Amino acid sequence: MINLCKRLLIAGCVLAFIGCTPYSQQPSPRPAPTPSKPAVTTKPSTTPAVVQPQPGVVPRPAVSLNPAAVSLSRQARNQYLAQDYQGAIATAERGLRIERRAADLYLVLAQAYMQLGQPQKAEMFVQQGLRFAPQGSDVASGLLRVRESLGQ
Repeated sequence: MINLCKRLLIAGCVLAFIGCTPYSQQPSPRPAPTPSKPAVTTKPSTTPAVVQPQPGVVPRPAVSLNPAAVSLSRQARNQYLAQDYQGAIATAERGLRIERRAADLYLVLAQAYMQLGQPQKAEMFVQQGLRFAPQGSDVASGLLRVRESLGQ
């Protein structure tokens, strides 16, 4: 009697297992792709041409910065203008801990380190700042001027 129960239990498990597997289902064949022909127009298009992005160039979205980082950026700039370079560095670094994309803070750091005679650190912050500064912006121009004054 026990052997019969074991056999029935095993048989039930095997049948349940076989019923749950996709063994009996075959993937449906997919139709072969048909080559598409480009559309030919006889009249000139009135829609403007779409400019494709260049490979390797990623457009930067408009970045809204944290208000605390903006405030610290102003404070660091004022300290730099007051020739408190160490204070400007400390404030700018605090701002970067809040918002690492604030290119103007990298500019303050690059300028302050240049004034303190540390060109390697200044160049490092120029490179980092250029990653986040929009091309053609005042910040990007300032970073490039620092690079030029470093002779690089």
